[in-house]
Amino acid sequence: MGSNKAQELIQKYLNNSAGLKEQETVESWYIDYARRRKDQLPEPDYAAVETEIWAAVRPNQKHNRGWQVFTIAASLFIGLGVGIYFYLNPDPVLPTPSLVNDIAPGKNSAVLTLGNGKTIPLNGAKSGIVIKPSTLAYNDGTTVTAAETKGFAYSTISTPLGGQYQVELPDGTVVALNAGSTLKFPVTFSGSANRTVELSGEAYFKVAKDAEHPFIVKTASQLVEVLGTHFNVNAYVDEPATVTTLEEGSVMVSAVAKGKNSGVILKPSQQSILTNADKINIKTVNVADVLGWKNGFFIFEEEELESVMRKISRWYDVEIYYQDKMPQISFLGVLSRKKNLSALLHMLEKSGDGNVHFKIQGRRILVMK
Repeated sequence: MGSNKAQELIQKYLNNSAGLKEQETVESWYIDYARRRKDQLPEPDYAAVETEIWAAVRPNQKHNRGWQVFTIAASLFIGLGVGIYFYLNPDPVLPTPSLVNDIAPGKNSAVLTLGNGKTIPLNGAKSGIVIKPSTLAYNDGTTVTAAETKGFAYSTISTPLGGQYQVELPDGTVVALNAGSTLKFPVTFSGSANRTVELSGEAYFKVAKDAEHPFIVKTASQLVEVLGTHFNVNAYVDEPATVTTLEEGSVMVSAVAKGKNSGVILKPSQQSILTNADKINIKTVNVADVLGWKNGFFIFEEEELESVMRKISRWYDVEIYYQDKMPQISFLGVLSRKKNLSALLHMLEKSGDGNVHFKIQGRRILVMK
């Protein structure tokens, strides 16, 4: 492929304007590269990564700004220790998919419900909302509505399946909500001993520091208490555990059933896993993998098929049906959440070495051997 054509294709991929075949061509470069350097992925030589892929894509050309942007994407994929490849015999030559039905990926979408029951559908062209005691505004400064929020103790912001949104709370805490999530919060924290919010689903919290007023995230089974820090909570009701991952600072995680005396302290890069038995396990993780959803990626690290399909179900707002009893399949890789559903499922099929196939039926995915 000529250097000008390669550069054009790379830029289209970055701008999310590439066609399906063009996307697969770019991704095949990574798949082939990752397969050849598989043993070196956990501790990559970033300069070598850039040089080798650049040489393969645009030989004898000087690096320019467009390629530097693309290198950032490559560094993300490979630096996360997973790369854009899968364990199960990846094929670098990707044929046209047979999945003819298609569903667009999720988007910015949420509904704000005030304490008096009034609902306000939020603008999908915006990415977030800023809550103040008497005003509502989008995070670009434009006004949401003339409705007053003053006097109503609590409000709720909910994202549908296939939706995501960001909310800045009255204390300056910023919360990014994943699909199918709900956050209940007070219109003001003034006069309260702590700052308590309630979460169902998944959210990333960037908590504003306030040493005198702890910030508490309450889910159905768990309490997370912090003073000011960055962390992610996955508390979907259809998941087998409530998972909290700390990016920065420290948090105390405790089971609601056992009270604060059961609490454990997390350090950065640690993850707590609270099971239905109210037992908390802790492990060290790559935080960037956990936060992939917030940055526009599905990141699978030896993740079982059922777990992968639950994530797909929430982001694309589809139901999952298993026609057959499936063999144990684990996926390792990075895929964009901006892809249409058919392209995503096609990549999973190719990585499954013929052990899994998908059929889109309306808003239902049939999973087959």
